[in-house]
Amino acid sequence: MKGYSGWNYKPYRPADNLKKMVYYICRIEPKQRGFAIEWLSFCQETPMLYYRQRYKKEWLCKQVTGNFAEIDGLLPDVEYEIYLSSEEGNSRERLLKTGSPEGVVVNYLHPGDKQYHFSGQFPASPCIVRLPSGVLLASMDFYRKAGPQNLTIICRSEDDGETWRYVTDLYPCYWGKMFWHKNKLYMLSISSEYGDVLIGSSEDEGITWSEPKVLFRGSTNCMASGNHRGACIVTKHNGRLWTSLEYGAWHSGIFLNAVLSIDEDDDLLDAKNWTRSDFFAPDPAWKKEYSVIGAIEGNVIAAPDGCLVNVLRFGNSNKALMLKIDPFNPEEAPLFYKLIEFPMGHSKFEIIRHEDGTYYAIGNRGKHRNILSVYASRDLENWEFKKDLINCEDYSAEVTAFQYPSVILENDELLVLSRTAWNGASTFHDANYITFHRFSMKE
Repeated sequence: MKGYSGWNYKPYRPADNLKKMVYYICRIEPKQRGFAIEWLSFCQETPMLYYRQRYKKEWLCKQVTGNFAEIDGLLPDVEYEIYLSSEEGNSRERLLKTGSPEGVVVNYLHPGDKQYHFSGQFPASPCIVRLPSGVLLASMDFYRKAGPQNLTIICRSEDDGETWRYVTDLYPCYWGKMFWHKNKLYMLSISSEYGDVLIGSSEDEGITWSEPKVLFRGSTNCMASGNHRGACIVTKHNGRLWTSLEYGAWHSGIFLNAVLSIDEDDDLLDAKNWTRSDFFAPDPAWKKEYSVIGAIEGNVIAAPDGCLVNVLRFGNSNKALMLKIDPFNPEEAPLFYKLIEFPMGHSKFEIIRHEDGTYYAIGNRGKHRNILSVYASRDLENWEFKKDLINCEDYSAEVTAFQYPSVILENDELLVLSRTAWNGASTFHDANYITFHRFSMKE
């Protein structure tokens, strides 16, 4: 086997997976009374699609062609087993449960499906980007507690989010943020939980990727402190690109806060061009008062007065931490500015700015994640409720969530990619869907 010099695989296979690959089911889309799947073929034979209710004896089958198939007429809210087969061999058996959440299913992983167990068991870290061609790209990784957590999948929509198709795997890639800059697509990520900060680029809309470059080293142990971030926004300000970064770990009880930045005209793939600021250390008294273990997953954004701030999720409180950043001294540590009342501060939220100067924050109001809401502000400090985008408060908060939104604001429409727990999720946190949504912001 020859060495590999890129970042993308179709698909990525762990080295100990020695079984011959004939068909690989790369995307699953449950429907109310059926499902759709995509697959990759590594032989010339046309496969049969086999499916049955989970634990039942009798298999049904259908001849399929190409690399996409749909099955209708099944029972709703029922678990099914599926696989592809021909004389050349079989695909891995996959699991799904019929039924569909709000929005459009981009991808799905049944809690009992072990296909990505070498990375994780639950889809997470949604990120969406609009390319100049009009194409939408969505990325997601796979999480499980104390797992390797190092695989990302990219999907593509050419019809404005109505349908989605698999593009490629990125490995290693976790907590990835795609963004477009100077005619090129970039992915900024961590190699695995608390690992190295990586960046790579694509010149063909995410199909193939350059070899990732290490910007800053982290930990090789998911139980040790290291680099941490979500799919946090990248902001252009004062001739530089800026984004949030933390260093710490959940079990350690503390996260330190920094920002990454680079001159907008420099080569983003050259680590020497990047700057990581010194770290801001939180007040130890906060833990006693707010039961907070650190501020994470920040939104670096320009305030109305031109100052640069980072607005961060603040533990499990209904507050957000605001740090001030010196845009002329990128190595300086962020400074404490204030704690603000913020009803979505207990989970990851995303802040975007409308062309009229209004800031919108999209996240989960209340104590749970089964309501996805929008708040508005003119100053980033005082927030007013605008509306609920999705309200599932009548569903169990223990297994229902529309969380970790990644957002595009186009005119008066919000495009939202969600880490969604629904219809058989293990828990609200351990989601089973990545879903796409479109909302009007008009009154």
